[in-house]
Amino acid sequence: MRIPEDLEKTTGILFVCTGNMVRSAFAELYARYLGCPLPVSSAATIYRNTEIFPTTGFALLARGVPREFILEFQPRHLDDVDFPLDDGTVAFGMTHSHLQALSDRGISDDRIFLLTEVLGHKDEIMDPVLDDAAFDPVFDTIAECVEALILGLRGHPRG
Repeated sequence: MRIPEDLEKTTGILFVCTGNMVRSAFAELYARYLGCPLPVSSAATIYRNTEIFPTTGFALLARGVPREFILEFQPRHLDDVDFPLDDGTVAFGMTHSHLQALSDRGISDDRIFLLTEVLGHKDEIMDPVLDDAAFDPVFDTIAECVEALILGLRGHPRG
């Protein structure tokens, strides 16, 4: 797994999914709630949504994320992200198509990962809205990945 080697040089985290209202929104807000030691953001590769999906909000509330975090969240699209990213930003996509969208924008492949790679897996996290994946297992997987990521970040001093 390449990720632990990269964490000590990481200066920011970008989570990406298709619409930035379920998976990447959940990842960003949960990471913020857990006190991610780096700047964290998220974006969509395809759709421009205007608000977080209600089920995402409920799942975050159930995990203790303050309602204010959820209400303040504004989905955004990769077109709204300033490119090129900082050389220390690491991007996590939910599927291979998200990784491709990041690569197409010139982000180096050594800074693009599937989110499940933090657990040593190469599984895609499917979309509960578009792919009929079950919401709860998707949120459980993302939460586990984000928790592992933050633990790894805290274990690597910034230099």
